[in-house]
Parts: sequence; C-alpha cells; structure tokens
Amino acid sequence: MAEITNYKCSSCGGTLQFDSAKQKLICTSCGSEFEVSEFDTSVASSGEVQYEAKKDEWDVHGEGLVVYECKNCGGEVVGDETMASTKCPYCDNPIVISSKFSGSLKPDLVIPFKLDKKAAEQQLRNHVNQIKLAPSAFKAGNHISEVKGVYVPFWLFDANVHASGNYECEKIKRHSDANYNYKETSYFDVYRDGDMAFQNVPADASKQMNDNLMDSIEPYDVSAAVPYSSAYMAGYLANRYDITAQECQPRADERMKNTSLELLRGQVRDYDAVHDRSNSFKKTSSTYKYALYPVWLLNTMWNGNKYTFAMNGQTGKLVGDVPYSKGKFYGILFGVLFGLWAALLGIVLLASGTVSSGGVIGTGVVSLIVALIVSLTMKGKTHSVHKGTKAMNFLVNGSFRLTNSYDNFIRKKEEKTPKNK
Repeated sequence: MAEITNYKCSSCGGTLQFDSAKQKLICTSCGSEFEVSEFDTSVASSGEVQYEAKKDEWDVHGEGLVVYECKNCGGEVVGDETMASTKCPYCDNPIVISSKFSGSLKPDLVIPFKLDKKAAEQQLRNHVNQIKLAPSAFKAGNHISEVKGVYVPFWLFDANVHASGNYECEKIKRHSDANYNYKETSYFDVYRDGDMAFQNVPADASKQMNDNLMDSIEPYDVSAAVPYSSAYMAGYLANRYDITAQECQPRADERMKNTSLELLRGQVRDYDAVHDRSNSFKKTSSTYKYALYPVWLLNTMWNGNKYTFAMNGQTGKLVGDVPYSKGKFYGILFGVLFGLWAALLGIVLLASGTVSSGGVIGTGVVSLIVALIVSLTMKGKTHSVHKGTKAMNFLVNGSFRLTNSYDNFIRKKEEKTPKNK
C-alpha cells in the first residue's frame, strides 16, 4: 500500500503547506505555524495514513499509472509511477506519497524553495521585458497559463580527477629589410597534466524534465541543503528519479572532462598559437548522492505556441527562449546600418572635404558589419536555454594542482616574401 503523509493542522484540521518565505509549515485556514522538525515528530508518532492506493478494475499498471483514493474527500488522484508529491484535484490537499521516498529511494538532501509563485511570475515578466526583440504583443498582458513548483530529482556527482593534454605550440617573430618581409616560426612540443576535484556536479534524473532547461538554471547553493523531510514537499509537485545514476554519469563526466582540459590549456601561456594534439581524463575516485532541487516551471501561450520557462527556486535565476519580432529585428538592422553609415560619411566629409566612391563603399561595409553584430547579438538574447558542457561552478576551490609540465623545442621554420614595390 502506497502511503501518503497527512498534512492537517493540529489546531483546526485545515490544510498545511510549506511556506518558502518562513521556511515553516503554515495552515491555510487558521495561520498556525509549525517547524518542519516538529511536524516530522508529530507525524511519526501519529502513524496516520491519509491516502492509500485504490484497487480498481482499470488496468492502470498497463498504462504506467497509479490511482490513489483521497481519504479527505473521497476523490481519486491519478498519476504516473514516478509521482511522489501532488495535490488532490478536488479538495486541494497537498499530499506526499511517502513510499516513493523510502528506503533506497530516499533523497540524501533537499534544497527547500526560497522563492514563491509571485516571485516566479515577476521574474518571468522581467525576463521578457528585458528582451528588446520580443514582440510587443507577447510582452503585453499576462500570458502565463500555468505555474508549477516542482522538486526535481538530481544526481550529484563528486570526483577526484587526473587529466593531461599534449599540444603543438608556435612562437612567431617578424622583421623586414628593404626588400623582404621575414617570418620565423618556432614549434614546441608542450605537455601539461594535473589533479583537481569536483563536487556536486548535477544531472537531472527525470525523463519529464528538459535537460538543457535544468542545466541553464544552475548553480544551486548546496551548502543550504537540508536532510530530506516530506514536510518540504507540502504544496509542491515532486517526482522520484526515473533515470539511474549510472545513466546520468556520462553527462557529468563529460562536463568535468571539458573543464579539466580547459584548466590545463589555460596553463599553456606565451605562445602565438596552440593546437591540441591529444588528451586524457580519468577519475581517481568518485561518489554520488540523490537530491531534490526546487524549480518553478512557467508555461505561456502565444500565437498557438507553448513557451516553457524555468526558474531556480532558490536563487531566482530564470531562463526560457522567447519569440522575436522580425519587424524589430530588421528595424534595428537597417536603423543601425543607415544611421552609422550617415555618421561615418559625415566624418569623412568633414575630414577631407569630399567622399570618394571607395569611401562610400568602405563606410557602407563597416556599417553593415556593425549592424549585423548588433542585431544578431540582440537576437541571441532571445535564447537563454543551453546545454551544460562545463563544470567550472563545481570545481572545489584550491583543488587544481599542476603535477607535470614541459615545453620542448622541436624545429624552426623561416619564410621570406618580397615586398611590394
């Protein structure tokens, strides 16, 4: 029988929800406040069960679903097999399926919500209003169709690693005489290896979550995490993991590898060119833990399309791709182009008193390049969702140590080209 923890106020019998601002359980009826530790003690001593799995002729298992009967109002709650926290759709009572977080499925830690629904909605408005190319109609009014506070399952990986990199590097010297330009290139065989440590490299463990969306709202402050308690789930949605740590591990390893090699390459200095030859990466020790992170998911509808945004429920960082107005894009492109072109022509005219055809073309090309850079940069700001490829935020401070290095001269190459008469 799948048990769901009772969330009833001991003063009036009303519904309790976790308040992110007060970090307490608050009764929605009488306003009574309860410490999470106090609530855990009372629930453990009462042994009361609020919900239980209901036997039904509907073949829910064949469809990957589970039906629960609400003992508060008699309504039926239907969810998939990973659902661990939700609300009764009839009486709105927050419920946590305790068996989903028991035994080996119990999270090692949880980061409670610090920001509420209103903060998430305001962050979305701020995010959209800052994007100059967002359509005015998209900005106007309230397009938020759904806001959900979700505890997302994550695997957090710790590792001590050793990495190495081999490079071919160049130093270039140039000089000239009356007839020739000379270029002298010296080639070096360069090697670096080192040790470093990473902590809490995250990989979301839910098939329902967009990996790139979850990567984009990093980082979380894991020092603020607390031991798991079902009380933090009250009033929020939550799923247990449905992707194993072994399945998530390659994603975390790739991020650690990329950062390790980047750190080593940063130790190759004072060269005019650096070319990668080979590299290696290995973990000398590694562990992982299971965590629940707070995420606000916000959905908006515009022109028949759904746009999903995610906000870090601890830090308030919000991301999500926004549509852009082609009219605004070309307006900025041509506005910068012709405005800058006219300004440059005016400067040339003032400086020389005349403008040649070459001057017109040259200033036009410069203006077009600048206009493209400005407009494409602004268009790029409509996309804030990206795949996490680095783990620099999770590098343990002071852990990087260069263990071996050499710079060996290989050969020298000299070139000379005649000067144009």
